[in-house]
Amino acid sequence: MMLLLQVILFFASLFCSFIRASPIPDNLTVTISDGTIRGTTYTTGNGKTYYGFQGIPFAIPPLGELRLEPAQPVKPWDGILDTTQESKGCITDGYLSHPDVESEDCLYLNVFVPNVESTETLPVMVWIYGGAFVSGSASKYYYGPDFLIEKDVIVVTLNYRLNVFGFISTEDSNLPGNLGLKDQNLALKWVQKNIGYFGGDAEKVTLFGQSAGGTSVGLHLISKQSKGLFRAAILESGSALVTWSVDWVAKQLAFKIGNNIPNADFGDDSKALKDFLKNRTVEEIMTAYTEAVSGIDHIYPTIELESEDAFVSESHYELVVSGDFNQVPILVGVCSEESLMGLKNLNNARKIGQGFDNIPETTIPNDLRPNSSDTTIVAQEIKNIYFQENELYAENLVGLAEYYSDNRYTRGVIKQAELSSKFVPVYFYEFAYYGRPITKAFIPGAERAGHAAELPFLFNRTGSSSDIDEDLLTQNRIVTLWTNFAKYLNPTPIKDELFQNLTWPTATPENLQYLSINNTLEIRSHFKKESYAKWNQIYEKYGAKPYITF
Repeated sequence: MMLLLQVILFFASLFCSFIRASPIPDNLTVTISDGTIRGTTYTTGNGKTYYGFQGIPFAIPPLGELRLEPAQPVKPWDGILDTTQESKGCITDGYLSHPDVESEDCLYLNVFVPNVESTETLPVMVWIYGGAFVSGSASKYYYGPDFLIEKDVIVVTLNYRLNVFGFISTEDSNLPGNLGLKDQNLALKWVQKNIGYFGGDAEKVTLFGQSAGGTSVGLHLISKQSKGLFRAAILESGSALVTWSVDWVAKQLAFKIGNNIPNADFGDDSKALKDFLKNRTVEEIMTAYTEAVSGIDHIYPTIELESEDAFVSESHYELVVSGDFNQVPILVGVCSEESLMGLKNLNNARKIGQGFDNIPETTIPNDLRPNSSDTTIVAQEIKNIYFQENELYAENLVGLAEYYSDNRYTRGVIKQAELSSKFVPVYFYEFAYYGRPITKAFIPGAERAGHAAELPFLFNRTGSSSDIDEDLLTQNRIVTLWTNFAKYLNPTPIKDELFQNLTWPTATPENLQYLSINNTLEIRSHFKKESYAKWNQIYEKYGAKPYITF
């Protein structure tokens, strides 16, 4: 019965796409809740016209006294606001090298609308970019919506505050953290309030993101603040259960940043630290940040103290395992060798491997938290998953890559899929196709699709296109799967030769069935079965409970 309904909806939507006037008038102005905006037109590589409204403010600029405060909704304006150019990006960890393209005044979003005719409003896909919570932007240069637009969905991309400005936390009520996630939340509320003016359906919003963006989507799934703001979620190479979804040294890092600024005088008073940072220049703060994170990974989201405004105030793991999350269908997965971007090249990979060989305990995840007397044993058991006896991390780079991929990304993504599948439909995938590479494959014998490998097939990224037949086929497949999910909550609602007539099954806790996306498509079972089972055993035997991530 459900399959029949999906087929009916599929053909109904195709019919509807030809019989409605576009909501965008000839003068390209749209009046939304806060005022009137003017957009521009673009044309895809296949000649399809669409409309772009870029640099739409969704918040008051977080400047002066509003720095390090939750974003406030934008105030109405008079006249026609020009939204034909995208805004500057938010302050990234690379700000000191290119300050002219970044600003604290960055809380803007972009809306791209296909020029279609339909009796019904269109599904909406809201994109959250990655960048480890310290870099990235919604720039059309990287996230051109052309491929998605051709499938008749509205695409929204948004900026959110990063690093110090978006995620600094002293783990108390003065600097609770997660400002960047709260920016995203405010943008999602803007979408609910305004997307109808563009012909979008506020009840058919799919939230999707990659890396830190995928983890952001996972955190929106467990945040009470985001309930009702989307009906489906796509998590690419990230989840609420990866270890870097929580900052394990947040307070320590916050004070370290402050103390690296000349004339610091706040002691251990977090309110004084916040006031101090509000009165420093961006250059001073980012110089101090750069010094402070040397030897530390990055600055990440936090679990806040319980309050009405908290984005997340409970264990991520406990929320997911108990089903206490926003229960919507989920499409989630990873690339086949996520580690390639982090390992960078052979020399750097060997250097990282040597570090693990010299101090094996550094291979233990932050969230495992074993007793100090067990760390040597735990480090050895982790190594045994990937290496033969007496092998070294620095010598067996295939094993190193697999460890790095699993530890950084795959393990936490699998766990979110497994636990969520008890409550909602979960479609799991592995992207293994090697083409239009963002990161070159450089380890013989390892998998070839590195972190972010799918992005050039979802977005029209400047400098990443190609007309190779297999690339174009992969592009058509992944874009159609993703947009089918946004439209029908099912990536393969009908048999389709594009997908080799495969039906993508949902995963279960007992069998993580998944779609392997390579030169061909294939349904497989028990993703990473052996290594994942061994990680489960290690967590069960040595991990501190309750778990926070995995």
